[in-house]
Order: sequence, then structure tokens, then C-alpha cells
Amino acid sequence: MENTLVRLTISQSELFANWPDAAISRLVKAADAITVEENTVIHRTGEVPTYLYLLATGSMHLIRKMPSGRDFTAGIHLAGEFHGIGPVITRSLHFYTAECREKTVLVRISGELLREMISHDGSLAYSLMGAMVNRHRGALDRYEGAAVLSTRARVATLLNSIYTRSARGGRVSSINLSQEEIATMLGTRRQVVNRVLREMESEGAVQVLYGRIVISDIGKLEKMAEHSE
Repeated sequence: MENTLVRLTISQSELFANWPDAAISRLVKAADAITVEENTVIHRTGEVPTYLYLLATGSMHLIRKMPSGRDFTAGIHLAGEFHGIGPVITRSLHFYTAECREKTVLVRISGELLREMISHDGSLAYSLMGAMVNRHRGALDRYEGAAVLSTRARVATLLNSIYTRSARGGRVSSINLSQEEIATMLGTRRQVVNRVLREMESEGAVQVLYGRIVISDIGKLEKMAEHSE
């Protein structure tokens, strides 16, 4: 059962889209799946990377402590996504603390094995680079949105993006982000996010609960995300 999960998670990851069957089989043989409980820290900022992680189920929050002492939530990885490819390949220290806020199943692939396979066949790096470019493009979209979109549209865009990614992983419509985390991800204040979310709730797009947001009407949320200032 575990080997099947590992194979499916690896073979369906965009990181390995162009990898031949023999290379995939080698990864599957060497990888393992671990189940972690809620609030488990996978690694901390500044630690040496050991594994590439693929999320089979659950989610992972990326957090960094700011000089002010405030936690900055940079993003969230969901089922079907990956974590740690940059630090593993470049052998650089982890920039964020990775924490699973819910029960999560992770497939771990040895960073040493990945580097060895890529060094022997450079073509294996193509899909890895493609996946990293796609992630970078998403970050640029969020940066551009901060300049041209209203706070309401930015909140709606963030929630819609997480909902869409969750749906691909077969998850329900609940988004495990607090208002404080949404505010830090968007570079605004929690009070502003609270006001926007309450407006969205009154219009039937979302339901605001403690520590999470439930999407009530994805169609309404998508329309809110389309409107700029």
C-alpha cells in the first residue's frame, strides 16, 4: 500500500514529468512515506536540507520569524505540491520553517540521491526547472496584484488560488489559514482582512470560522477576484 502511494505521488508530481520509468522506479524504491500529526514542524529556518518533500495529503505552512518577532507566513503547500527542491539541489539552508497544521502524509526523497541522478543525466533537470519557474511565476503574479488590485480582490485571489489547488488534491473547501496569516501573506493588517472577509461573508461567498475560511460560493469568489481598483 505504501509503495503504491509513493509511486503515485512521485509519478504525478510536475517535478518528474519528463523522467523515464527507470528513473521514477529508482526514486520510488529509495523514497518513503511518513505521516505527521497536526502542528508538526518538518524543519526550521537555517537547517541543512536532507529531503525533498512531496505532499500526498494535508498541507504545509511556510513561516519565517521577522526581526520584530512577528511570524511571517510566506505561503502554503497543498496535496500534490512539493517542498524543498531549491535548498536540496543547491545545498543551501532552509529559508523557512515548514509546519504541518493538520495530519499530513509526506513522501520523502533523499536530496543526495536527487543530486546524484541529475549529475549523471542533466536532462532530468528540465522538469525540475519547469516546476520552479511555474512557482516563481505564481509569486510574481501575487507581487503584481499587490500593486494593482484592491485588498478585497487580493484576498479573493488568494483564497481562490488555494481553493483551486485544494480541489486538485481532492480536499474539501475549508482553507486552514487564520486572518493574521492572510494579512502577513498580503502585506496588510489583520483588521483590514477581517473587514474584507466579513463583507465577503455577508455576500455569501465565504464563511469565516476560527482559524479557517470555508468557501460557500466559488463563483462569487472568482468574480470578487476579477475586480481591481
